[in-house]
Amino acid sequence: MNKKAMILAAGAVAAAALVLGGWFEYQHLEGQVSSGTVLRGYNPRDPATTAPHTENVFTGRVTEFEEKRDIKGWMQDVYRVEVISTLRGNLHGTVRVTYGLDEGSPDRLADGSTYIFATHAWGDATNDGHAQLYQGEMKPVDDAQLAAWKKAVALPTKRDQ
Repeated sequence: MNKKAMILAAGAVAAAALVLGGWFEYQHLEGQVSSGTVLRGYNPRDPATTAPHTENVFTGRVTEFEEKRDIKGWMQDVYRVEVISTLRGNLHGTVRVTYGLDEGSPDRLADGSTYIFATHAWGDATNDGHAQLYQGEMKPVDDAQLAAWKKAVALPTKRDQ
């Protein structure tokens, strides 16, 4: 076998090894992701890792539950929310907020209660509203939550980096 043929054979073996290794890694990862699972670059249950991905963080009073709706393949609860105070962004008045979990249905937010919302507008914010990115426990706002979110919004957003 000449030198050129040996180099071509070695290259073919290396390419085959890379393809086979990639296929096995794909099979490994595919088995870890179930339907309804979202791959994110942050922990959606932690304000410090969620805040950099948000356009808006605000306290808002739920005025009404509108509907359960499929938005871009995701089942979402849609709420009308009156913006009380803004920690990030410039929302004001009443906005629509969609809230759904990666797996299962969230507990319904209580009309008249005030929560902290960490959102990013859907492509069509007028019709679809703002998607709630935070998936930790949604409970009426208290001083500890407010302090954690104030600290979190001081971090740069992903757009700033």
